[in-house]
Amino acid sequence: MSFLFGSRSSKTFKPKKNIPEGSHQYELLKHAEATLGSGNLRMAVMLPEGEDLNEWVAVNTVDFFNQINMLYGTITDFCTEESCPVMSAGPKYEYHWADGTNIKKPIKCSAPKYIDYLMTWVQDQLDDETLFPSKIGIQLD
Repeated sequence: MSFLFGSRSSKTFKPKKNIPEGSHQYELLKHAEATLGSGNLRMAVMLPEGEDLNEWVAVNTVDFFNQINMLYGTITDFCTEESCPVMSAGPKYEYHWADGTNIKKPIKCSAPKYIDYLMTWVQDQLDDETLFPSKIGIQLD
């Protein structure tokens, strides 16, 4: 997500994964969208009868990531390195970034940088075929 802040690249925004029309995942996404609009949150999150729980969770996780990504993209002009120098939740809580792999010791960073790290980390998880296989029904070793 560094493209939101221009720190690592200058890519334009693209949704995380483009689920092909006509695929089973696409049908699950359409089902989720239809039930979300119903006003019944319980129905919106309920696993459709006969569907695989892991596939349902994966489709909704990717969709949620895409929605959050787009939402955050709308506020990037207002939360800059200068205006948001610390990632915090009020005066008592400050967040430091560590992913346990590239950055092992938590570091203090601005809110945009923290979100950049976070969204990049999430995207890396979604791109990991061992966690979120793009070919449903195929077991990876």
